[in-house]
Amino acid sequence: MSIDPAERSGSRPTLEAIARRASVSLATVSKVLNGRPGVSGPTRERVEHLLTASGYAQRDTPPGPGSLVELVVEDLSSEWSIEIVRGVESVAREHGYALSLSALGPDHAVGEDWITGVLHRRPAAIVLQFSALTAGRRDQLRARGIPFTVVDPVGDPPADVPVVGATNTAGGAAATQHLLDLGHTHIAAIAGPLDMACAVDRLVGHRAALAAAGPEARPTAATPVPSGAPDPSDAPGPSVVVARFSREDGERAARELLAADPRPTAIVTGNDLQALGVLDAARSLGLRVPEDLSVVGFDDVAPARWARPALTTIRQPLQEMAERATRMALRQHAGAGADEHAGGAPGEPVRVELATTLVVRDSTAAPGVGTGDEPPVRDHGLADERPDVTTVEIIGGPEALRVGLHEYDPAWAMTFAEHRERILRAVGPLDVRVEHIGSTSVPGLAAKPIVDLVVVVPDVTDESAYLEPLLGAGYELRVREPGHRLVRTPERDVHVHVYERGATAVEDYLLLRDRLRSDPDDRALYEQTKRALLSGTWDDMNDYADAKTDVIRAVMGRARAAAALPG
Repeated sequence: MSIDPAERSGSRPTLEAIARRASVSLATVSKVLNGRPGVSGPTRERVEHLLTASGYAQRDTPPGPGSLVELVVEDLSSEWSIEIVRGVESVAREHGYALSLSALGPDHAVGEDWITGVLHRRPAAIVLQFSALTAGRRDQLRARGIPFTVVDPVGDPPADVPVVGATNTAGGAAATQHLLDLGHTHIAAIAGPLDMACAVDRLVGHRAALAAAGPEARPTAATPVPSGAPDPSDAPGPSVVVARFSREDGERAARELLAADPRPTAIVTGNDLQALGVLDAARSLGLRVPEDLSVVGFDDVAPARWARPALTTIRQPLQEMAERATRMALRQHAGAGADEHAGGAPGEPVRVELATTLVVRDSTAAPGVGTGDEPPVRDHGLADERPDVTTVEIIGGPEALRVGLHEYDPAWAMTFAEHRERILRAVGPLDVRVEHIGSTSVPGLAAKPIVDLVVVVPDVTDESAYLEPLLGAGYELRVREPGHRLVRTPERDVHVHVYERGATAVEDYLLLRDRLRSDPDDRALYEQTKRALLSGTWDDMNDYADAKTDVIRAVMGRARAAAALPG
């Protein structure tokens, strides 16, 4: 077992290359390297062999002060964050530092627990994605000589905070100008949250391109201004919907825009996840992309390349931004000193913007014949009828439950992101949906160290379209039953549940997940139930799952009741 020379960067292969070679997540490699628990014996041995062969020394004790680079991200499951992790990790490795990860959630704020931990760990440098530090937090770090930089901040940090961003305004203008150059005049936009500087800048660029094109390019359909807009002068205006940076919100916003008369022929979005949601909305409405609707994203994360059609987008150099921010912080650590915290080195700018670029793929074209007043053409054709299985087949027979509960580990989100990427790469053009379910998807909830995913496919009986590619990607078939297939990793640490679009089980999974995320009482009840059950012995994992049925039904009943309440 060895590393391909092509995967090497400098004198050693990257940890990401080792993870690919070992068929595990980057988080698992980090656990082995730093001597942390939660990795099975065979997996640990395989990873240790690759680490040793690659020149990494395993740490039996946690890294000491000054040997860490701390990265603070919003959400380890996002493709955006994964690119940032790669950039910071590459520079940290290059300089001989270990990487420590913290995930803070969507409020972009760091709390007392985080600052206490950082002051104890004494990292060499800190890189923050989005996150804002209060003046008090900044003073605490500077008093201890811990430099920090921010990648793509939410607001406008003070002038003495080193920031690395991208040319968001120019990128927003380029996205809209591309559509204007193709001949579109009915161009709508989905903006990101207006409390985020990057979202505002992209919207400003979009408006500037429309204004420069003249009145004939200005949309006429009006969309209500969302409540809570920070200032009337920042209101989105005609044919703009403000939405969160998520696929689901992108789809909802697109449905609102596409209900206008006349319907827009193109939509420019605030990020790629929103753009993928637009593709979902267009597909469900029977609109063809790009014949009936052109779509442009922003970021150029991996799913943009795998989308069908492949997504035209504005490339934000996320990995390069993270690398630049890390080098700035490490230069401060190496010699700038506490009195020169405002810059990475003498003469280095505090604010850096890296250029964005337009990447043209298959989701944009000149306005087509399908963009007039005629109703959308819907394809009601069904796949060839295939009978589903009628019995339950468990490959390998019953298995005893051998794992216990572990405290919540943010690295599980990274494991999900990596397997989502592997699944999407395996199934290629197949239109699928991948979600993180189970206890590891719920921050704050103790869980078995098993990451559960659900994959929604067009036809669960068409196994040649999804099952054969998944097996070819290294998963193993565990269960085949009516309406459901289960594959898993050989290490049994990732389970992939496959259902057909429209299956009630999928919505049940998501309903339970979202309830446990949002309701602390039900989250505590669920964890107490699991701890009580795991105090016994289970010769069959399926029996353990069945034993949780009553509490799951109760939690889901409350979730359905809450969803039915007005507002």
